[in-house]
Amino acid sequence: MDQALHGKTALVTGSSRGIGRAIALKLGALGADVAVNYVTREREAGEVVAALAALGRRAFATRADVSRLDELGGLFDRVAAEWGGLDIYVNNAIDVASFGPVTRLRPDSWRHTIDSHVTTFLVGSQRAAKLMAGRTGTIVALSSLGSRTYVPGYAAIGVGKAAIEALTRYLAMELGPSGIRVNTVSAGPIDTDALRQFATYDQMKEASIRHSPARRMGQPDDVADVVAFLCTHGARWICGQTLVVDGGFSLLSAH
Repeated sequence: MDQALHGKTALVTGSSRGIGRAIALKLGALGADVAVNYVTREREAGEVVAALAALGRRAFATRADVSRLDELGGLFDRVAAEWGGLDIYVNNAIDVASFGPVTRLRPDSWRHTIDSHVTTFLVGSQRAAKLMAGRTGTIVALSSLGSRTYVPGYAAIGVGKAAIEALTRYLAMELGPSGIRVNTVSAGPIDTDALRQFATYDQMKEASIRHSPARRMGQPDDVADVVAFLCTHGARWICGQTLVVDGGFSLLSAH
């Protein structure tokens, strides 16, 4: 896949750290120019841009809270101003305002969490599709195993992820005739700063090591490599799918 994305432009939301950062750098390594999105981590976003520039890629960082539709729109306006079009959109960033048992979830924070998943994905994909007009475009969203299995305290996030997976199928069918493929990558536990904030992090890490055939926890690059592959011509016949990328964790984790 060396330079498989040469000449392509990409936008990766939430790409100053973790999985988003790994995706941005992988796309850049394959030849794509990348727009780096962040909310609070300006320095880290700048570091990603510098790393991409060192690869010879065009890159810029732009601040936007994608859970706010006005800021999400401004993000795509910036991409349009810089590049005039877009080839790859990776919907990675979310904003979680609701975590805990379902009996204690509050409607306002629930709505915000769901909206930051599925409404952001919907509107972002609509805007991306406009910038992909006349091109062969790729949209990839990020999900997690909590969309289909029980994770304590994860109800709002899990429902939001499940909605992303459902919307993927509808977007794939309706955008496909325009030459745009849409897929989702559902990741198992990945060792990131965000995951370490969960109270159940230690249990998830121990379970990953115990149940995964590789006997280790997933790393951001494990997911980034699959997302990047989905953006290449080699994945041209993969459309409307949710690919589970968990190192086999889910094969035994329920036992």
